[in-house]
Amino acid sequence: MQTEHFQRCLAQLKRFDHDRYLAILVTPPERREALCALFALDAELARIPDTVSEPLLGEIRFQWWRETLEAMTPMGNGGGHEIALALGASLFETPVAPAGLLPLVDAHAALLTGEPHATLTDAAREQSAPLQTAISLGRSILGGERAEEQAANRQIESLVKAYGLVRLIRRLPHDASLQRLTIPLDLMGSYELDPHDIFAGVFRPGLALALGEILDRAAAYWDEGRGLDVAGDRALLSLLLPMRLTPLYLRRLREPAFDPFRQSSEIPAFRRQVRYLTSIWRKRF
Repeated sequence: MQTEHFQRCLAQLKRFDHDRYLAILVTPPERREALCALFALDAELARIPDTVSEPLLGEIRFQWWRETLEAMTPMGNGGGHEIALALGASLFETPVAPAGLLPLVDAHAALLTGEPHATLTDAAREQSAPLQTAISLGRSILGGERAEEQAANRQIESLVKAYGLVRLIRRLPHDASLQRLTIPLDLMGSYELDPHDIFAGVFRPGLALALGEILDRAAAYWDEGRGLDVAGDRALLSLLLPMRLTPLYLRRLREPAFDPFRQSSEIPAFRRQVRYLTSIWRKRF
């Protein structure tokens, strides 16, 4: 990959997905560029629902990505888009062709309507679907996919769901500002929550209880996935590093009187980096 394309992808991640940006910085150099291009595409696709005024416009952009990936060649055909150019420059040296990334486009497009999740279980599955797809593609790109083990796959799925639910809560102020309801409908009913309060950034006791239930589910998923041995799959370790931050975010979001509308859920970069380096050293989650 040409250096300028790689730097543009890094800048994309630094701005829109800082956890993955930090993960790229500690990824072995031989994996770094292809993984950075994949992550940058994922971040770009995730932004589409936030940058369009109606679903039809978002679908047009997703379709552009489908057509661009299908037409991509080693010589370019990136439509002038830096991330597309980076993918074209890096993917043809891997086992995955650009058209093989279409499932990632489809996973993000499925969230375009912004319809609220019916249940907390649905939220965990649907919010984590793009990330699960990106990890699966990343394993293929990096050539690190080992013989499938059912138990290990369940652990990976649980780790991804835990991180997905944490991200759902961390995005709450942003989604509320867009009049987008991300609290599952079953919790909205159980705690008699008013969507207008959420959209106005009013943090009532019922919302605190609902968020507590989401955090409890995220912690349960984390407990199911923890202990995953990645010593024999360094590619998988690179892909899962952001998941290792889940306990840090859980601790932050569970602080007494934490108000997601008034307080930041950010974790200092140096603490996240230390967590990454510890995971690399231990080769276990």
